[in-house]
Amino acid sequence: MTKRAVIHVENTEKLVEFAEFLVSDGWTILSANKTEEILKKQKIPVTKESALSENNIFMADTSKLIRRVMLTKYHEEDETYLSHPDEEENNIYIICMNVLPSINTAIVSKQFDNQLCPKNFFITTLLRNAFRNYENLLILTDPDDYKEAMIQIRTGSISKDFRTYLAAKALNLVSAYDAGLSASILQSSKVNEQFMNYMMIPFKKELPLHCGMNAQQAAFLYKSPSEEGSVGNFLKYQGKDLPYTLVNDISYAWRQINTLFTLLKNQPTVKSTNSDGYEFTTQFTPLTGTVFSLAVKFGTILGASHATNVLDSFKATFTYDSVMTTDTVFACSAVINTEAAEEIVKGNFAAIVAPSFTTEAKQILSKNKKTKLVPSFKVTNIELDLRFINGGLLVQTKDSTLFNQWKVRTKNRPSQIQTDEMVFGMLLVMGARSYSAVLLKQNSICGIAQGCTSEKRAIDGVLFESMKFQEYAKGVYSDKLGISHDIDTSNLGEVLVCDGAIPFCDSTKKLIDSGVKAVLQTGGTSTDDAFIDYCNEHGVVMVFTGMTHLSF
Repeated sequence: MTKRAVIHVENTEKLVEFAEFLVSDGWTILSANKTEEILKKQKIPVTKESALSENNIFMADTSKLIRRVMLTKYHEEDETYLSHPDEEENNIYIICMNVLPSINTAIVSKQFDNQLCPKNFFITTLLRNAFRNYENLLILTDPDDYKEAMIQIRTGSISKDFRTYLAAKALNLVSAYDAGLSASILQSSKVNEQFMNYMMIPFKKELPLHCGMNAQQAAFLYKSPSEEGSVGNFLKYQGKDLPYTLVNDISYAWRQINTLFTLLKNQPTVKSTNSDGYEFTTQFTPLTGTVFSLAVKFGTILGASHATNVLDSFKATFTYDSVMTTDTVFACSAVINTEAAEEIVKGNFAAIVAPSFTTEAKQILSKNKKTKLVPSFKVTNIELDLRFINGGLLVQTKDSTLFNQWKVRTKNRPSQIQTDEMVFGMLLVMGARSYSAVLLKQNSICGIAQGCTSEKRAIDGVLFESMKFQEYAKGVYSDKLGISHDIDTSNLGEVLVCDGAIPFCDSTKKLIDSGVKAVLQTGGTSTDDAFIDYCNEHGVVMVFTGMTHLSF
C-alpha cells in the first residue's frame, strides 16, 4: 500500500536528505512548484499535486487535499501505516510544509487590495487543518526536526508526544505567518495602525548565544523576518560563541550610525526665533560624504566623531577610554580601508561594524582573532520601541523628530559651525541613556555622561569626564577618582548639549569658564534667566529646543 507525504517548503534546508530517505523507505512524495523542481533536479521521484500549485485560483483542489488529510487514520496496533482499501487516497501521513513569515513592505503598493492574500496562503490553510488531525499525522515545519522524524519512522515507533510537539510548532508557524501578514497591512502607511490590538511581530529564533549578560543566564538571538539591520549579515559571518552583550552593542552601535547618517545626510531646517522675537529659519549643513564613527560598550557611547575619511574619523572617535577599556564595539558609516585597518588593529576591539571591508583590511584585522567583523548595510523598518515589563509590554513610537523649534535665548546666534556641531551632539544624546550630556570639540566627543538620575548630575558628570579626557590626552594619570592638578582646563570643549533642561550651577559655570561657547538644551528651569545672563556676559550662545530626548 502506498504511503504518501506532502512536501512543499520555502525553507529548503535538509530537504533533499529527507526526501531521499522517504523514497528509499517506499514513500510517494506529492509536491509542486519550487520544491518539485528541486527534488526532480536531484533525480528524486515526485508526483505533482495540483492542490499545491500557486495557480490553483479557485482552491477546489486544495479543499480536496484538505479532506484527504483530515480523513487520514493511523492505526497504532502494529505501528505500521494502514488504510482501508476504499480509502486508498486518504493515506497522507506526512505533511512537510513551511513558509517564511515576513513583514511585507510591498503590500502598500497601488495593487493593495489584490495583494492581501499571498500566493502561498494555502500552505497555512493546510497546516491549520492538519493540526486538527495531528494524532494521525507527522506535521513537519522545521528542518531541524527531520532527523528525529527519520529515526522514528525507520524504527516504527512514532510517539504521541512527538506528534503533539510537531503540531504545536506548526501552529506556532501559522500564527507567526498570520502575524506578519496582519502587521504588514495594519502598520503600512495606508492604514498606519501603529498600536495593533495584539502586538504580534514574527521574530524568528536564529542563533543560540554563548551566554546572557551574565554567565549564568541563557540567551538566544531572534530576528525579524525580512529585516536585516546588523543582525542579518551578522548571522552569516559569525559562530555560536557570542555573548548577549556583544550582540546588543553591535546592534546599538549600528542603529546609532544609521541615525546619524540618515538625519544629517540631507539639509534639515528648523523654525527659529531670536531673543527679541524675530523669526528666521536655521539650516544645518548636509553631511553627505561625511564618515561617522562610534565606539560603544554595554550600550554606552564611549566616543563619537565625524570626519572626511575613515582614518581621521576613527582617530577622533576612540578617545580617552582607549586607555582603560577593552572589548569595545567600533562602528563606522564607511567601508573600512587598509589605512584605517592598520590603526584599528592596534586596539583590542570586540567587533568592527561597517558597510563593508576591503580585502586588505580584512587580512589586517583578522590578525586579532577575537575581533568580529560585521558587514552591515540595512536598518530595521520597525518604527516602534518595545520593552518587556512584569506581565506586559510597553510600546512607543521611535523618537525620530530631532527638533520642532529653536529659540535663541542669548543676544548672539550660533555660527554655522556651532549649529552643525550642536545638531551632532543632540543626535548623540538622543540615543544615549538619559539623562545625558555631551561635550564636543571639533566634531568629536571630549566628555560624555549617560544614564544619570538628573540633568544636574549629567552636567557634573560631563565636566568630570572631560577633565579625565584631558588627563589621558596629556599622559597624566591620577591614582584616585579625583582630577590631577597638573592639567590645563582652559579648553575642555566648545559645544555642550543635553537631552533635558540644564540648570545653572557651579558645574555649568566651570564648563563655560573652560571653553564652552555654545549650549543646546531643552530649557524650562527656574534658573534660565540667570543662565542666559551668564552666557551673554561670557559671549556664549544658547538655544532652547523645548523638546526632551529621554531614553532608557
